[in-house]
Amino acid sequence: MKRMQRTTLATAVSLSTALMAGQAQAAGFALMEKEATGLGQAFANLASGNGESSGLVGNPAAMTQIDGTAASGGVNYIMPSFELQPGATSSSAFGSVAGGLGGDAGDPAAIPNASIVHQLDEKTRVGVALTVPFGLATEYDEGWLGRYHGIDSHIEVIDISPSFSLDITPEWTVGASFNVQRAEAELTSAIDGGAVCYAAEMQGTLPAGTCLASGLAPGQVVSDGQQVEIEGDDWSVGYTLGVLWQPTEATRVGLAYHSGIEHELTGEADYTMPAPLNAFPNFADGWARAELELPATAAASVTHEFSDTLSGSLGLLWTGWSSFDELRVEQSFGREAVTTENWDDTLRVAVGGEWQFAPRWTLRAGAAYDPTPVPSPEFRTARLPDADRTWASLGLGYEISKQWSVDVGYTHIWMDDSRIDNTTESAIPNNLTGQYEGKVDILGVQLNAHF
Repeated sequence: MKRMQRTTLATAVSLSTALMAGQAQAAGFALMEKEATGLGQAFANLASGNGESSGLVGNPAAMTQIDGTAASGGVNYIMPSFELQPGATSSSAFGSVAGGLGGDAGDPAAIPNASIVHQLDEKTRVGVALTVPFGLATEYDEGWLGRYHGIDSHIEVIDISPSFSLDITPEWTVGASFNVQRAEAELTSAIDGGAVCYAAEMQGTLPAGTCLASGLAPGQVVSDGQQVEIEGDDWSVGYTLGVLWQPTEATRVGLAYHSGIEHELTGEADYTMPAPLNAFPNFADGWARAELELPATAAASVTHEFSDTLSGSLGLLWTGWSSFDELRVEQSFGREAVTTENWDDTLRVAVGGEWQFAPRWTLRAGAAYDPTPVPSPEFRTARLPDADRTWASLGLGYEISKQWSVDVGYTHIWMDDSRIDNTTESAIPNNLTGQYEGKVDILGVQLNAHF
């Protein structure tokens, strides 16, 4: 039996102590894969535009590259592999926890995107994009030894971005977007019913011998608590500001700032625990409320065309993860849970280029280094045993006609081995110690149209 937590991003993260990096392929729990055209260059040109309507996702000022009307739609299919290695342990003050290693926690996911841009006049363009900027999907075996830290993690943040750009001069363009977000999630974890029962006996809340008579023992799957469900969702709004500078016909420089966005959720909690724990106030049904401010980001890219057929890009992406210092969730009956995070800001570096090797064909390649915001093993959690990542990307574009083109991209991500030594901040702390190994493969396809 297990404890289930189902909520939006903010509450889900708070109740489960953190996120898991199965679906999230940028540092932390952000998703770089907002479109597939840039995937082939490891998104080195994120802020300088890709010549398609999907370029507005990285920088709304990049819409200046569109004449007439352009639309784009695609999907990135993410295939993570994430495994706890032999030798891992889980324990509390009542002893070791029984269970396996959890299997491959990676859970494949398809991440869609769509965008459209329309030129109003020589200087002005409007557009809108639909993306998934944050998310994850992981799944451990239910009886694994770290089940009190997390079992399933499914989180999705959908972003709708109405956008505007204006050419100030032939060289300078500014742009802005409103980021309207909806967040929802489903997370599960287990409750050590045996440990709760024996702690209650020690405190005198339950008569001695109650746990033995009820068949409850610490760290055993058969003694785990049953389900608790928390449901809810949240809408919130942020903004993006961007500028694109083209000093020469061959060079363009882009800068973009995405604001942090605060999500707040009030949901319903429904607990079901085995006797004699089902009468405890801590497991009574009620409401739950939490807040989470998603980090601000700043992107900079420079793209240079070395010839009519060859170009290269260099990109930087700063993410303000230091705002993610703690997570706090409040529930009815005065219950409160706090998880200390102490994450660090990160700086992602990417290089890439594209080569039009035939009249209708374009080859792309890129590489990136993406450091983790998690500062040390004690702040690394089972839901997010994040690690430094190295990207290698390839892409291919084909011009079907003057109006239509298709892009495909592939990325392999090497994740450094990451050690976890995390202790839950609960009434009965549980420590999970071990080593994770992970890797990710991403395959994307994008269909583009110009009218």
